[in-house]
Amino acid sequence: MVERGDVVDYTHGSWRVRALIVSDTIYSEHYPVVVLIHDRADGNVPGILLPLPREIAGGGTIDLSRIRFADPTAIGQHHGRVDADLMAKVDSGLRRLLGL
Repeated sequence: MVERGDVVDYTHGSWRVRALIVSDTIYSEHYPVVVLIHDRADGNVPGILLPLPREIAGGGTIDLSRIRFADPTAIGQHHGRVDADLMAKVDSGLRRLLGL
């Protein structure tokens, strides 16, 4: 079962990307909400692009503008978890981006 804060592989058709689980753990098994992660480091644009630490699957950039419901059967390998400080930045950025 995936949990909030997990970084996982996500497959959509023939396309595979890393994703961060942002939905609460009680919803993640059946209705996961994810944001996609770019392989490259695009810098730090608070509220939109956040750096993923290199120690988690080689790093990259969490792109908060690429939020979506995920198919739980398309979630693959688990790469690690982000820490509470980074999840707080993700939450804050999503609230700002979505006007919540």
